Amino acid sequence: MWFHSEHNFHTRTARDYSIFVTVAAFIGYAFTLAMNAVAAHILPQVEFGEFSSAVAMVGIICTCATLGLEKYALRLLPQYIVAADLRGVKGYICFGVAICILVGVAISIGAFSLYTLFKIETQNLNVLAQILWFVPVIAIFLFALEIATTFGAIIWSTAIYRIIFPFITLVGMAALSWRAATSSVGEAVNVYGFSWVFALVLMLWVMHQSAPKGLYLSPFSFAIKKWLIEGVEYLGFSLLMTVFSQAAILTIEVVRGDRISVGLIAAAMQISTLVIIVQTATMRVFGPRLAILIAAKDAIGQRQLMRRRAWFMFLFGIAFFAAVVMFGREMLDLFGAEYKVAYQALVVLTIGNVVNTILGFAPTYLQFHEAHRITLKIAALGTIVGILVMGITAAYGTYLDVAYAYSFSVIAMYGAFQIAAMVMSKRVISAQS
Repeated sequence: MWFHSEHNFHTRTARDYSIFVTVAAFIGYAFTLAMNAVAAHILPQVEFGEFSSAVAMVGIICTCATLGLEKYALRLLPQYIVAADLRGVKGYICFGVAICILVGVAISIGAFSLYTLFKIETQNLNVLAQILWFVPVIAIFLFALEIATTFGAIIWSTAIYRIIFPFITLVGMAALSWRAATSSVGEAVNVYGFSWVFALVLMLWVMHQSAPKGLYLSPFSFAIKKWLIEGVEYLGFSLLMTVFSQAAILTIEVVRGDRISVGLIAAAMQISTLVIIVQTATMRVFGPRLAILIAAKDAIGQRQLMRRRAWFMFLFGIAFFAAVVMFGREMLDLFGAEYKVAYQALVVLTIGNVVNTILGFAPTYLQFHEAHRITLKIAALGTIVGILVMGITAAYGTYLDVAYAYSFSVIAMYGAFQIAAMVMSKRVISAQS
C-alpha cells in the first residue's frame, strides 16, 4: 500500500517534512480564521462568544483526556517498532484509545458539573453539554494523529489535522450561512463536532494503512503503570500551556459572563496567534537540529542555533506586528464591522504573542536537556499568576484590560523560560569546555 512508502521517513531529512508541515500550518490557519469569521457573521455576537468559550473549554478538556499518552507515543513506539515488539505497540494503542474514551467522558461530566455550579444563570447549558459529547472523538483523534506520525504517515496525518479538518469545518459553516442569514450556536457546535468525527475516520484509516506489517494479528502486551507515569510527565507542560492560551477567553466567560466581550477578544486572539502558528511549525526545523547538536555535545552550536532562531522570529514578529498596527481594523472586519472595536486589544495581544514567538524555543531547549522540573515549575507559576491577573482584570475591568493582563503574563513567563535557558546554556558550555 502506498502509505508504506513513508515508513522510511527517518532516512529523509527533517527539512523535507518541515517545509510541508510549515505550509500546512499556514493553510490550516487561513481555513480556521475563515471558519471563525464565517461563524461570527452567521451567529449573533453573544452566541459567537458562547461558541468561542465552548471551543476553548473543549480544547483544555481534550488535552487532559489523553493523559499525555499521545506525546509519549512519539518517544515510546519507535523503540517498540525497532525492537519488533508489536505486542507492546498494539497494547499501547488499545490502552490509549480506552483512556481517551473513559477519561474524556469523566472529565466532560466533571467540567459540565463545575460549569453549572459557577454559572447558574447561563441560559444555554444544553450547548455546552452538546459539545462535550464530542470530547472522546477529539481525544481519540489527537492520540491517533501521533500514532500515525510514529508509523511514518507524517504527510497524511498532518494534512488531515492541519488542512482537511479546518477545511471541512469551514465548508460546514459556509453551508449554514448559505442556508440562512443567521444560525444558532447549536448548529455551529454540530458543524464543529461532526467535522472532528469525519477527520477521525480519515485518521484511523491512515493509521491502519501505515501500521507495521502484522500489527493487527499480534497479541497484546501491557505496561500500564509505566505508560501512565511517563505519559503524565508529558501532560503537565502541554496542559498548562493549553490552559494559559485559552485563559483570556475563559476568564471573561466564567468571571463576567459577558459573551460580547468574549467574542471580541476571541476574534482578536484568533488573528494575533498567527505568530504562534509559525513558532509551532518551525519547531519541525529547529527541534531536530537541536537534538543533533545535543547528541554531538556541541554546546556552542546549540547557543548559536537559539540565537539564529530568535533573530528569525524577531524579524517575522516585527513584520507581523507592523501589519497588525496598519491593517488590524481591516483584519477584524473579516469577523464583522462590530468587531473593529477590538483593535486595541488585537495590538496588545499581538505584542505578547510576538514575545512568546521570539522566546518560545527556550522551553524546548530546557526539555531537550532533561530540565523538566524547572520547565514545569515556570509553566505552573506563570499559568497560575496569569489566570489570577486575568481573572481580577476580568472582574473589575474590560476585555482590553484582560488583553493587557494576558500579554504581561506571557512576557513574564517566557522571559523566565529564557533566563533559565541561558543559565542552562552556560552550564552546558562549562561542562563541555
